[in-house]
Amino acid sequence: MGTEWLEPVPLDFSQQWPAETLGASIELNRDELPDLRGARIALIGVPEQRAAAHDVADSVRRALYPLYWGPWDLRVVDLGNLRPGRDRVDTLVAVEELAVEVMKYGCIPVFLGAGSDWPLGVYRAYGKMEQTINACLINSRISLGDDHSLPDRSNLLAHLLTHKPFHLFHVSHLAHQSYFVPQSALDLAEKMHLEVHRVGEMQPIQRAEPWLRDADMAIVHNAAVRAADAPAQHEANPNGLSGESFCALLRFAGFSDKLSSLCLTDFVGSRDLDGQNAHLWAQGLWYFMDGVAGRVADFPLRPKSENLKFTVLLPDDQGEMVFYKSPLSMRWWIEVPNNPSENARHQLVPCSYEDYDQAQSGSIPNVWWRIVRRGL
Repeated sequence: MGTEWLEPVPLDFSQQWPAETLGASIELNRDELPDLRGARIALIGVPEQRAAAHDVADSVRRALYPLYWGPWDLRVVDLGNLRPGRDRVDTLVAVEELAVEVMKYGCIPVFLGAGSDWPLGVYRAYGKMEQTINACLINSRISLGDDHSLPDRSNLLAHLLTHKPFHLFHVSHLAHQSYFVPQSALDLAEKMHLEVHRVGEMQPIQRAEPWLRDADMAIVHNAAVRAADAPAQHEANPNGLSGESFCALLRFAGFSDKLSSLCLTDFVGSRDLDGQNAHLWAQGLWYFMDGVAGRVADFPLRPKSENLKFTVLLPDDQGEMVFYKSPLSMRWWIEVPNNPSENARHQLVPCSYEDYDQAQSGSIPNVWWRIVRRGL
C-alpha cells in the first residue's frame, strides 16, 4: 500500500500517551505505514474539498486517544488522513483503492469524515473485489433522491442501489424519522424490498442487533443521533437516537463476524463547538473495538452445522421454519428456504429469540415475511 494516498497522523498526536490508553496502544502512521498483517481495525480520516479538510478525523482522535484500552487481544492501526484530491471524483477513487487494500488483509477499514458522498467509494471497493454484500444505513432520512445528480446526503442510497456492476444483495435502513421521509420514498423502498425500520421500532435498542449482524458494510450518519448528543449536524434535530443507542449500535456492528467496513459520516465540524460530537464518535469507536475484540467466529465463519438446530412446523401444513442458535454467542438465525447455492453466504438470516418464540407459539414472525417479500 503506497503512502501517496495518505498523510501521516499529525505530530501533536505522537506524544507519549499514558499507559493503557488508546493513544499508547494504537499503531500510528508516522511517515511509515503500520504493517496491516494481523491488524483488525484501520482508522482513516476522509478529507473535504474545503479548507480545514481534516478537522473531523483529528477532532475525533483528540477525544479517542485519551480513552483507556479494554481487555482486548486486538491490533488497531491509524493510517492517518487521505490526501485531499483535486475534486470529489479523486476522493472517491482514493477511498475505493484504500478500502480494497485494507480489506485484502482481513482488516476492517473505519472511515471518518464529513460529507456523504465518499461511502460510495467503499461500496465500489466490494465491486472491485467481486463480492456481493449486504449494506446497512443508519440515518434520520432515507436518501433516495435523484441519482442522476452527484452523490450527497440526499441521494447516497439511490447511488448505492443503481451503481453498476450491481453487488448489493440486500439493504437495511435503520432509524429514519417518518416526518422527514415522503410516503413516496417509503413506497419505493417497499417496492424494492428494502428493509426499513424507523427509530421508534428500535426500542429497546437490542432489537436492531440482527439487522446490523446481517451487514457487510455499515454507513452511520451523524444525523441519526439527536442534536443534544450530536450537535455537529447540518440541521439541528431534537429527536433521534441517543448517544447510548449510537454506541450500542456500533458495538453490535463490531461484534458481527460478517461486517468488514464501517463509515461514520456527515460530521459538520464547525458546529461541534465544545467537542461533544467528537467525544460521542470516539466513545462509539471504543464500543466498536470492544465488539470486534469480542467476536466469536459465528456464521458465516463457522458452518451452520456447528449451531444448534430447531425446527418449527408452520400452521396449516405450510411447511416448516428452521432456526439455528450459536452455542458460542447465543445468537439466532433463520434458514432461507430454497436458497440458491451462489448466495451461500446469505443462506442464514439473523433473527432473535423472540422470532423463534413467536414461531413456536404458532405465529409467523415478521422476519419470515421479510424474507418472503425479498423473494429469496
